Amino acid sequence: MRLNMYIRNPKVVGITSIYFSIAWGRRLIYQVGESIHTSDWNNKKFEPKQNAENAGLIGRLSKAEQKVRNAFEKLENEIGTANITPKLLRDAINKKTIVRSQPEKKQRILITTYFQQFIDDTKAGKRKSNNKLIIKADSIKPYGSTLSSFEKFEEHMGKKFYLTHVSQQLIEDYEDYLSNIQGLALNTKSTYLKKFGLMVDYAIENKLIDKGLDLNWKGMLGAENSDSIYLTDEEIVDLVNYNEFSNPTYEVVRDLFVAACKTGLRYSDFSKLTQEQIRNGNIYVLQTKTKAKVTIPIHPIAQRIFDKYSAGFPPCPTNQPFNDYLKEIGKNIPSLKKPFLKKITRGGQVQVEKYEKWQLLQSHSARRTYCTLEHMKGTPIFTIMAISGHKDVKVFKNYVKSNGEENADIMRNAWKERGEI
Repeated sequence: MRLNMYIRNPKVVGITSIYFSIAWGRRLIYQVGESIHTSDWNNKKFEPKQNAENAGLIGRLSKAEQKVRNAFEKLENEIGTANITPKLLRDAINKKTIVRSQPEKKQRILITTYFQQFIDDTKAGKRKSNNKLIIKADSIKPYGSTLSSFEKFEEHMGKKFYLTHVSQQLIEDYEDYLSNIQGLALNTKSTYLKKFGLMVDYAIENKLIDKGLDLNWKGMLGAENSDSIYLTDEEIVDLVNYNEFSNPTYEVVRDLFVAACKTGLRYSDFSKLTQEQIRNGNIYVLQTKTKAKVTIPIHPIAQRIFDKYSAGFPPCPTNQPFNDYLKEIGKNIPSLKKPFLKKITRGGQVQVEKYEKWQLLQSHSARRTYCTLEHMKGTPIFTIMAISGHKDVKVFKNYVKSNGEENADIMRNAWKERGEI
């Protein structure tokens, strides 16, 4: 809830009334019952000027403001922010009887409790996507991270929130916490807010939150094309030649990652690849994420890896351990210790963070490597997209991470091929 003071006629010289503007997703203009001469009003700070003549008035306004805040908090606890109307708030400030129409069950469901139900319903297929399809596990995973972040937000606020507390103010407070207290990157913050919004929509659909609730997400959501790594051909060769494994699983991780660098496969596809999918020099895949059928030509480096596991691929670690093992391997390879500057937006400000390249290795780096290297070598974009399964050129371009000098070299090679230099 936000409360500001203003006067009716600031440009007219003389006595004028003082009002409170009270906003909580809705708005109430409340006449305080006090007045002031316009010459005693600070038009920049929207308050009486701080002088001895105004001391009594300032004290009364402070008490009036506290009265409004107490009335609002009492209503919020009893019927929830979303159900507070301007009339109800005015009556509460004036201490008139409040008629409660909100069912009791709507007042007692914790947001965290319902969020877990939202996750469980999605996993069970009770809640489906907008086109009525079962939502995949990879898409559900960020829901749990969002729930954890909201629990930390509650700890920070020192308060548990119920579904009836869902309001514009709560959303803005949560966004401020994610941006300025946790210091999350813009993309991560936006993901959490979007998943929180899906939970709110589900609660509205199940009539646990008033469908008339109007939440404005403008300015809180966004996306940036983050600086992500890809591997060069030389770095891939260094990975292939590395054999000092302390754990046999590390070798499997290295092999699958290198194969993915040369095929563009996602983790969800290469982690369950079978020899039956490999024939006639191609890999035949029904992509887990998009359900698109793709035919991928097998690069000689990938073929050597597949031949190594001709009796069947060993079990692949789950994604997070896979990424951890990949970093353990990468930090032992000198060419992956080169510095990498990553621009990222935190708290509304662009920051530059310094890493070594191995620190940013993850399973998806392989797919990005494939798209970038093929693009740099002149493979037509639509050919790469047909093999990678990309449907949208804009999305595909996010995968191409060549730098300015590399793009300049591509252009020079094109000129040479055309005989212009």
